[in-house]
Amino acid sequence: YDMFLKQLYYLREIDKFKSFSKAAAACNVSQPSLSRAIRVMEEELGVVIVDRKRKVFGLTPEGTQILKWGHEILHGVAEIQNVVSLSHQKLAGAIRIGVIPTAVHIIPLLMDAVKERIGDFVCDVLVLSNAEIIEKLNIKQLDIGIMYCEECPRAPAFAMHELYKENQVLAGAADYDFPPGDEVSWETAGQFPLALLNRSMRCRQFIDVGFQTAGVKPAVRLETTSLELIHAAIMKGTHATILPISSFPLRVPPRGRLQIRRLSGFSAGSIGLVRLYESPLPSFVGEVWKIIVKIDFEGQLDDLCRQQP
Repeated sequence: YDMFLKQLYYLREIDKFKSFSKAAAACNVSQPSLSRAIRVMEEELGVVIVDRKRKVFGLTPEGTQILKWGHEILHGVAEIQNVVSLSHQKLAGAIRIGVIPTAVHIIPLLMDAVKERIGDFVCDVLVLSNAEIIEKLNIKQLDIGIMYCEECPRAPAFAMHELYKENQVLAGAADYDFPPGDEVSWETAGQFPLALLNRSMRCRQFIDVGFQTAGVKPAVRLETTSLELIHAAIMKGTHATILPISSFPLRVPPRGRLQIRRLSGFSAGSIGLVRLYESPLPSFVGEVWKIIVKIDFEGQLDDLCRQQP
């Protein structure tokens, strides 16, 4: 039994790295040992699992099916281990969440709500792209995802619930000469030296459409995949930015250090909660899902847009 689980684990890592040597290093075993374990597995099952004849590394159709079952088995074993561990620690449960970078700061809100309703629990959070969230949900390495609704496959395999419509704002340090009021035009926003997320990121694509629709060429001075770098640049006062309000730490920066303005006529995406459609749904995941969908994220984030120094 123990050897069979090891073989499944090895197979999962082989498929992940597309290499025996890299998989062996990840599993902390020698390459011959890993290769021998897969050979033994093939002999026991009477099928070829890894296609060693092709130039491009890959599994055979039988190997792909075995790996699919392997994910299910390894997931089940991990669940059993988690239940035992959580019981010993007197915790309500554990959940694995994947979240896109611009929604990461809603995680403390949902954690507070879950803890208040259910009690202490373990939350394992990965910051991922939309595509990575779907991939990890499919192989059951995540329980739920928080991502753009439009990026979720329209398939019966997925359940989706919209949490809030993204509210992107112009933000800058207090000494910037932002116009008074809650809103700012695209023309005005485009005049400030901007630090923006990379063009490959969905949130940035919405911003580009906004400027293009307004016929404005913005003064973009910094492009990055790092929210931390953008936060540092705006708090230093060298740049302004346009980001969803949910991408800023909800209780910082201190009052008076940051100005925010809504962008007039901005049409952004919707952020949703997604999971694999399972029947029955694991009980703790089901309870967490019910709690999260009742949280008024839109109202709480909207209040932040009105917080002025």
